[in-house]
Amino acid sequence: MTELSFAVRAAQLLDQILEQLEAIDALEDLEMDLVDGVLTVTFDDGGKIIINRQEATEQIWVASPLGPAHFNFDAAENQWVNDRSGESLAGTLERAFSEKMREEIELEGGF
Repeated sequence: MTELSFAVRAAQLLDQILEQLEAIDALEDLEMDLVDGVLTVTFDDGGKIIINRQEATEQIWVASPLGPAHFNFDAAENQWVNDRSGESLAGTLERAFSEKMREEIELEGGF
């Protein structure tokens, strides 16, 4: 993937994630900010989930209560996949938000 295509794909991904999170009623009171390729979600207890792009490695990195995770784009599957577990980015985010909110959080996926 070229540097430009990664930057565009990553920006679209972060916008898509933010849009989906903002549409979930259970998350409406959380602070969500997307600035310079870093999406930060802050919980009432001060906890955070941070999703950001890493241009040098062409990865999406997630820091959450589940621990750190790095995702590579799998063109064959058309999704971002954890470089260790093989779990999709959507699956990881659903688990992280569900655990933090203590209720099932579902994303439309597509990433």
